[in-house]
Amino acid sequence: MRRTMLLIAALLMGSTPLVLASEHGQSGHHGHAQGEMAESRHAVRGIYLGYDAETHRISVAHEEIPGVMRAMRMNLRLAEGDSAPALAEGERIRFTMTGRVEEGMSWYADSIEGLPADTELELPEKLREMIGP
Repeated sequence: MRRTMLLIAALLMGSTPLVLASEHGQSGHHGHAQGEMAESRHAVRGIYLGYDAETHRISVAHEEIPGVMRAMRMNLRLAEGDSAPALAEGERIRFTMTGRVEEGMSWYADSIEGLPADTELELPEKLREMIGP
């Protein structure tokens, strides 16, 4: 039943490739198959807006991810053990954004690196106004 729900969710997300861990013979915690967890990865560009040490999340404004989500401001989790990025607020970045179906959809950021300051990003005017200069 849960696997069917994940497949339906994958179809609703468009053509984003999802990999079910159970198809690779992996098993998860407490004897549950990781087939209960789908994952999607996306190369993303955006603006770094800060780090919250209490929640171990970064805030970013990112470009649209075609077929997945519109451009928006988001708080993204960092994996346990990942350190806060050594970036200045307002810096243009590229990173990998990973969506994981856990207890709902959770979004993570990794492989975060700065881009040249003159990098042009495709962000809607309303989002630019919201995040400031």
